[in-house]
Amino acid sequence: MRLQGMMAGGTPPGDGGDDNIFTRDLEPPGNEKRVRQVVVLGVLVLILGTVWLYLQGGENRALKAMAPAQRAALFQETRDDFRQGCVTDAGVLNPRFAKRCRRQADFLTRFEECDEACRREIAPALPAPAPAP
Repeated sequence: MRLQGMMAGGTPPGDGGDDNIFTRDLEPPGNEKRVRQVVVLGVLVLILGTVWLYLQGGENRALKAMAPAQRAALFQETRDDFRQGCVTDAGVLNPRFAKRCRRQADFLTRFEECDEACRREIAPALPAPAPAP
């Protein structure tokens, strides 16, 4: 039994002209290629954005999953640490630890226990809100 055509390593059926679907040098028209690239890039950006948003909410989910007593203890410990390391005797923010204090202040805002007094205390460490347009 003898194999014919591509199975035997020969040329594909037909004369191999430009209309032959088996030729390797045929590429999709420029518009189709560009549309595919945009769609693939869009899907990739959407996936990365979704993963990023999911990871950003991880800290909040962990806090909500904690037992109330554990969450209150963590809040108090973090607040005490903020007071000791970030607020000077004059009541101003310690410039030596500005980055660390900013992270702690941001973390404290995620607690339900951070009331108005807590927010006033940590306000100097938080970035100023952007002005409304």
